[in-house]
Amino acid sequence: MTTYNANRQRRKPTRMKLISPHAFRQAPWRVQLQYVGLFLLLLIAVVVVAGIYLSISGQAAAAGLDYYNNNQEMQDLERQIADRKARLALMTSASVMEARAKELGFERIDPSHAVYMEVPGFTGKQPAVLAPPPGTLATQEPVIKSSYRQSLWDWLFAGVNQLSASVGGNTP
Repeated sequence: MTTYNANRQRRKPTRMKLISPHAFRQAPWRVQLQYVGLFLLLLIAVVVVAGIYLSISGQAAAAGLDYYNNNQEMQDLERQIADRKARLALMTSASVMEARAKELGFERIDPSHAVYMEVPGFTGKQPAVLAPPPGTLATQEPVIKSSYRQSLWDWLFAGVNQLSASVGGNTP
């Protein structure tokens, strides 16, 4: 019995010596592979963020160019309208109209010798109404659509409620 205990006592120290901090250390190539993987993961994350940034910047630049082009087109149209209004004003000026009337054979008469006729059903020139009368409320559509005022949580819970209603058989 003593030999068994003696052997047993001898084995305990040898087992303790086998467990060392170096036994759990990874191979150097694995450590290098982990560093390379971590570097590549960080590089991919940076590239994704940069790609998203460039995409959003490109969309903003395209929207800015569209705005600039539309603004230029609007200014061109406003210039054309102003030019045509000026030409119309010149063509309908009193001196030009009098010259055209003389070319067509009309003569100037004394207003006291003029004969005025009443035409039944003719109401005359109607004034142009450019704005609604004051005091009336103009109904407008809301500036922000109702679908854009719904929060993400409201949308999610509405979807969950619809799903639970359809699964439960309580479809409206």
